[in-house]
Amino acid sequence: MHQPPSAADLLRTVAETLSDDVVPATTGPAQHQARVAANIASIVARELELGADVRAREDQLLREIGGAAVNNADDLSTAVAELLRSGAADTESEHHRVRALLTEIVRGDLSIAKPGYDDWDGE
Repeated sequence: MHQPPSAADLLRTVAETLSDDVVPATTGPAQHQARVAANIASIVARELELGADVRAREDQLLREIGGAAVNNADDLSTAVAELLRSGAADTESEHHRVRALLTEIVRGDLSIAKPGYDDWDGE
């Protein structure tokens, strides 16, 4: 039995067709629009493949940052932001710990939006 391609596979094919065939065959605004469309298709493909794992890891990291203070929050990002604004990470050691965890969250987002930028070492 033949398995149909996944939505991510189809989007990758669209992105490759735009990048490899349409972009070189166009100029000016149309070329730019084709390049943007190819990039969007690639991002959506990565979101379909990686998004659930990236979001689950983000939730885990936000809970690690906020601890018991955010465990029951409906919106973890908002709860952690409020906690940090209140001074929860003002000590140097806590600042470094939170920065490392937030950097990992950003790396996850970048693995979808802009692969290659997610390997930044923070320096």
